[in-house]
Amino acid sequence: MNFKPLEAIIPIDGRYRERVADASRYFSEYALIKERLRVEIEFLVKIIETCCGEITSKLPQDWKDRLLKIIDDFKLEDAEEVKELEKILGHDVKALMDYLRKRLHRIGLEQLSSYIHLGLTSDDVNNLAYSLLLSRFRDEVLVPNLIRVIRTISEKAKDNLETIMLGRTHGVPAVPTTFGRFLSNYAYRLARITYELAVFKFPGKLGGAVGDHSALKFTYPEVDWIEFSKGFVESLGLEYIPASTQILPHDKISEFLGKISILDAIASNLCRDLWLLSSLGLLVFGRRVGETHSSTMPHKSNPLHLENAEGAFDLASSIASFMARRLVSSRLHRDLSDSIIKRFYGLPLTLTIIGFKSLMEAFKRMNVLRDKMKLEVESHPESLTEAYQVYLRAHGVEDAYELVQGAFDKGWSEILKEIKGRGLSSEVVKRLREAKPSEYFGEAIRIGSMLLDEVEKILGRLGK
Repeated sequence: MNFKPLEAIIPIDGRYRERVADASRYFSEYALIKERLRVEIEFLVKIIETCCGEITSKLPQDWKDRLLKIIDDFKLEDAEEVKELEKILGHDVKALMDYLRKRLHRIGLEQLSSYIHLGLTSDDVNNLAYSLLLSRFRDEVLVPNLIRVIRTISEKAKDNLETIMLGRTHGVPAVPTTFGRFLSNYAYRLARITYELAVFKFPGKLGGAVGDHSALKFTYPEVDWIEFSKGFVESLGLEYIPASTQILPHDKISEFLGKISILDAIASNLCRDLWLLSSLGLLVFGRRVGETHSSTMPHKSNPLHLENAEGAFDLASSIASFMARRLVSSRLHRDLSDSIIKRFYGLPLTLTIIGFKSLMEAFKRMNVLRDKMKLEVESHPESLTEAYQVYLRAHGVEDAYELVQGAFDKGWSEILKEIKGRGLSSEVVKRLREAKPSEYFGEAIRIGSMLLDEVEKILGRLGK
């Protein structure tokens, strides 16, 4: 049956398929089966070289190449063959083992068939396959997308380092800052968590039925199976975890998912903040010619890409957070409840990509209304009350806070009258009288610039 996106059960494979089609290389059933095959064959080569060197004299000289070619030649039809075997056997890894056995007979390597999966348990194959797929997705899809978004935010921040805007705490006017400083904060936060994700080392283990290498130690007592396992796992580019039962404890994967949840939460926060600035009339997200943003109001130009991104980030963050918590638990030496959860790794990760692609589109359409931002700052002279009370206290006015607050409650024009009545020097009064909200932004430009420099350093460490 030919798959049609319109018939998909969940939107990732339907409505959003075009945005994340590449993710099928990492999270589809086909991708998982092929990665399991890779692990089985790599292990087969290693076990033959370590324990059964004498058998290689009976094999064709190119036996390794023939084995590795099975991986390269593995197509969708081969995965379908494995799935047919699974219907009979009721076990996905055993189905793959039988498929591989048949392949070895076809290519003249039947002498190796009894060594397939030797001394392993299913999770020895599964944990390595999942870690390899997650690692490649991180390197090939996730981090490159994040870097593009961070650079876009940084560029917008740099362009607006001097764009004055009114800061808001608790949703109401506070003191001025700059829009570039505001964005640079997000660029830095996203860069920092991206770096942590980029350098994260995915875990792996080999251990057999309960993690003690019992079958292999019984069969080949002369081999140091702990060192063998460590070497094999590290040869795949993974971090060897010696503490295992039948399964690899998911603590490390939970760390990764926790970071994904934090990443999505930061990005969602950015979406909400930009949305709020849009609702205040300080940002505009344009619509393209021919686009419709309302079925009834022709004038509407909505921040729909921000809203789409926010929803994707919130959903991704929640799912990743749930997975991180749930996966650390497994009954005794193993139960299967983690299996179905791991099959959904692609859900929060593809939602994350959907979110960042929507956020990128929002930034492409974003117009900063600098004049309106400045006008808003100038229309809130009370944003100087902080400056007034701190300056006055520094000049010996002990009750400056109460003085400024009381005067402001009577009306802004009363503040200077109250100050003059305190017998302060003309220089102090002049300094306060000449203060302007549009010039009261402290070290905002310098801090914003410093944060953007830090972002560049972080991306530089990633070689980007």
